[in-house]
Amino acid sequence: MPLTNRESSRNIKLRTALLSITVSLALIIIKITFGILTNSISILASAADSFLDIAASSVNYFSIRKSEKPADEEHRFGHGKAEGLAGLFQTAVIGASALYLIYISILRLTNGGVLVSLDYGIAVIVFSIAVSYFLARHIRRVGKETGSVVLVADSLHYSVDVYMNIGIVAGLVVIKFTGLEIIDPVISIVVACLIIWSSRNIVLESIDILMDRELSPEVVANIERTIMSHSPSVKSFHKLRTRNAGSVNFIEFHVVMDHKLTFVKSHELAEKIIREVEGIVPNSEVTVHVDPDIIETTDNSQ
Repeated sequence: MPLTNRESSRNIKLRTALLSITVSLALIIIKITFGILTNSISILASAADSFLDIAASSVNYFSIRKSEKPADEEHRFGHGKAEGLAGLFQTAVIGASALYLIYISILRLTNGGVLVSLDYGIAVIVFSIAVSYFLARHIRRVGKETGSVVLVADSLHYSVDVYMNIGIVAGLVVIKFTGLEIIDPVISIVVACLIIWSSRNIVLESIDILMDRELSPEVVANIERTIMSHSPSVKSFHKLRTRNAGSVNFIEFHVVMDHKLTFVKSHELAEKIIREVEGIVPNSEVTVHVDPDIIETTDNSQ
């Protein structure tokens, strides 16, 4: 039996989340090993960030499973807002990793430390940059194709990892040729600030989901044009409301039709409008209420 578009989207998102977890675990093992060998606080900090990535990606995996569950008696609109909650959790994780980086960097600045085997450290960070770059691109693409805020947020982790690791490897190279070991914790502090700044968009997107923010003005305008393209049978519309819950877009409105249309014709036209709106807004559930443009009343007072 072939999979529906929603089932296919769910499977793709789950596989991508599992890939994220697996890669994070591998990077943790590699970074911890070489962080200890080189005594580099920035490499160990990068390992800690990957550890937090696992926690966030694991929450992503289970939130996707939850958010893609069909509506039930207790959740009539489905479970899409689980992605908004997971997005907020991720920003908390990102913030925690940034604060941890600052903490251990300050300890290194105050207590000092000697770096060793820098060539191995540089090699492992360059490898991590390549892995994080290609993984971030893959996750971001899947997130955008499936409309998953959680996966887009997850791609942010690895995008930040790329910038962070570039800074780390640059610092290690400079230390190798200058002996200025203070650069190691300074770069970690700069990277932590970058992490905090980069997470702000995910906070806003997650809040938008939880607060039922309208779809973008461009999408709403396209919906309005689609409705009125059926004039003169369609006279007007009102009570147009849109919102997003994870990967599902909910759209509802009242459409005012020519009262001369039969009930069957009105219904057929409403169904056509629904199909067209679903065509321009992927992963949408559209609800339409039909109103006549003139309501005839019978005077029974006599």
